[in-house]
Amino acid sequence: MSSTVLPTSNYVSVTWGIRTDSGGLTVTLLHRAGIMSLSGAGHVTVLTFDNYPDYDQVEIELRQMGRLFGDVSLRNVWDWLRSEQVPARATGVSTAIEKAFTPIADSDSYESTSRGGHELSRTRYAADDLTVLQVDHFREDGTLMLSDRRDFRERGVRGGRRIILCDLQGKPYKMWKVANEFYHWLLDRMNGKTPTTYIVDSKTAVNMFVEYRRRNALTVHVIQGAHIEGVTADGRPILSEARSKSIQNLPAFDLVATLTKRQRKDVTDIVGASPNLVVIPNSVPLPEPSSITLERPRDRGIVVAAFVPRKRVHLAIEAASKAHLTSAIHLDVYGDGESKPEVDAMVESTNATRFATLHGYSTTALGETKTASFILITSETEGTPLVLLEGMAAGCIPISFDIPYGPSDIIVDGVNGFLIPDGDTDAMAAAIVRLQALPEDKVLAMRAAAIQAVQSFNDAAVLELWNTELRKAWKHKTARWWRALRKWQATHAEKSFARRAPEIGAKLPPAPRR
Repeated sequence: MSSTVLPTSNYVSVTWGIRTDSGGLTVTLLHRAGIMSLSGAGHVTVLTFDNYPDYDQVEIELRQMGRLFGDVSLRNVWDWLRSEQVPARATGVSTAIEKAFTPIADSDSYESTSRGGHELSRTRYAADDLTVLQVDHFREDGTLMLSDRRDFRERGVRGGRRIILCDLQGKPYKMWKVANEFYHWLLDRMNGKTPTTYIVDSKTAVNMFVEYRRRNALTVHVIQGAHIEGVTADGRPILSEARSKSIQNLPAFDLVATLTKRQRKDVTDIVGASPNLVVIPNSVPLPEPSSITLERPRDRGIVVAAFVPRKRVHLAIEAASKAHLTSAIHLDVYGDGESKPEVDAMVESTNATRFATLHGYSTTALGETKTASFILITSETEGTPLVLLEGMAAGCIPISFDIPYGPSDIIVDGVNGFLIPDGDTDAMAAAIVRLQALPEDKVLAMRAAAIQAVQSFNDAAVLELWNTELRKAWKHKTARWWRALRKWQATHAEKSFARRAPEIGAKLPPAPRR
């Protein structure tokens, strides 16, 4: 591990939720937490906010998988709150809190979670069975810990929020009307006045940090995915609804990291010059180039991706089906998820069982890049795809749509991989066929060039970037000139945003219940 020693601080890596089958963002943040803990950060907490009851088991399994290493642990805010000593109100329950206190009754329709025979939460849904209207959290002794109602104005219709924390007897203690104010109270109580570095990857969790300003808290946002969804007919950018608040309020953070220079430019095009904006790519544990076998059958391709709409795995199968018409290739597909019906439909329509095997989700799928010839990347958007970095590091030639961001920053078309016009399965098929026909020495050279192209993404180099930028950010935090510059930045960002007038993309519907 690198000799880099990070600034002295508590380190908290923030995301909304983690599962053992979570994708690249989770793998990336866990890896970063691990290398930071081994390089001077000491203990690193990975903080989650979702209502999932089994994080103790998730942590065990992630360690067994090797994704959680070093002095890193998971902490869920609700499990943490269950251990907090909340006293009774000395003055009794106020009239306002008492009026607002309407916990879910036994007679209501709700979904319950439990652990070890203890009920931990109840969730009440709207008529669509997707929109959450209320969540009540319980301590393991059965007392009500917190009631979060989100249809306070009119029962059954989302609108108006009341979050009520209960004392150890389950009686109302404190109330919030705004969720972020409650989360800020949690963070203050959790870390006190200890210097704490919050590194936030999640586009959901980051919004609670926009207005979280404390002298002892360094807020860092890593923009892992694309913030632009397209361009309007009159040339204005379409800003992702999920990222619109954090992008518009970029000056609110002490430090913001994009993964590529192109991504940083697109951010500054919207909010103007940003002195708190830097480029820090994700890192991956790279194998020694000499350990990679370049000679391998060139007809085997691979896809490693979650089956979600953004990944467009069905297009990889479509492209492979077209390539198979003239070249005897085989495609191994690793993944699962909500878009599986779309993938299955493409398999059926192309009779893909002739040339493709769907293996389902696998924790070891990326290891297959050491023997596969090429890897197909068909996402709509990416940051710096983990599968791209690890695939190229293993000598697996990438054939990728030219999307924002990542692939075009690493792939030199025809040299270390192939860049394909976005969504063009005919061109992707042609690249697969072209690879089959290349002279052997050219293919070996491409594999070697792919390996060389990602060497700068090694842990030590990226960790040193983090060290440099975090030290600057902590130093700047107390400097008067920096505060003046940030104040200018906020004004400038507001004017730039108004001038650019980006359109906000449509809000996504609630995610299906897991």
